[in-house]
Amino acid sequence: MTAAHRWDERRRLRELERRRRRDGGRGGPVILHGTVRRIRAWLAELQHRVRRTVRGDRPLIVATLVVAAVAVVVVSSPMQSYLDGRERVEHLTEKAAALDAANAELEQRVRDLERDTTIELLAREQLGLVRPGEVAYTLIPPEVDRPLITAPRRVGIQEPAPWYARLWDGVRARFTG
Repeated sequence: MTAAHRWDERRRLRELERRRRRDGGRGGPVILHGTVRRIRAWLAELQHRVRRTVRGDRPLIVATLVVAAVAVVVVSSPMQSYLDGRERVEHLTEKAAALDAANAELEQRVRDLERDTTIELLAREQLGLVRPGEVAYTLIPPEVDRPLITAPRRVGIQEPAPWYARLWDGVRARFTG
């Protein structure tokens, strides 16, 4: 045997000894081996499921569902904005129609106030003005029974005296009377 051969033999023996000390040369502790084995089994099962899922029409169906979900998410916000805007336009259209009607009434009032007969009628009704030689009469409407918020005041009925005044009057009546 040559020296180089012996040297290789020693190195091989040292490597075997190291492997023996490290759990029989399997590459690590027993707990690690079990974990690695479970991870490999899980990956194999996952790979099998992915292969089974990808076969046939399933990928097309899944892709269609994903695209539909993304489309709903993307379109929902603009659609909500559109519907809100349409509702606002309807509301503003109704408001504009009401304002147009109010403007028409005010324009009619302006045209009425430009006539002398209307001004005279308003002066007679609201201000009580009369022409020279006319007599103005004012009618006072009768008193209407209105519901009372507070109790009516009692006129002529006196409230009873306080307790200490009645007590003093009673004591004074006994001794004086």
